[in-house]
Amino acid sequence: MEKELKKAFQKAKFEENSNLASNIWQNIIIRNRRIARLKLWTFSLTGLISLSGIIPAWKALLSDLAQSGFYEYLSLIFSNDGSFFHYSKEIMLSIAESIPTMSIIMSLSLVFVLFLSLKHVTKQIINNNQIFSQASPV
Repeated sequence: MEKELKKAFQKAKFEENSNLASNIWQNIIIRNRRIARLKLWTFSLTGLISLSGIIPAWKALLSDLAQSGFYEYLSLIFSNDGSFFHYSKEIMLSIAESIPTMSIIMSLSLVFVLFLSLKHVTKQIINNNQIFSQASPV
């Protein structure tokens, strides 16, 4: 049995493929390019969606500010009759109560997502330039 195994291993002699290293390198580069393109398109799409949502969110925020009486309370601060100094605590509490919190959170979160996606898009563009400029191994 040992002789048969020895003959089988001698027949199945390993021959090295001369293009193996360059094929592996090319497959790694192709995979990195695909991943970079996918990330670039994903972040771009996220940025466009958040950009398209910012305008309605800001309109809703301005509408909520007008409906809540926030501007009237805020105008008391700049009035000349000095009532703000006498009733500053009550005016500040009224301003705090009239702030449309959910509209502010929605608007600011969309702006945050837009800037975050812009950051990642620029990072992916820089990475794409580096990935596409890679040469095959020598």
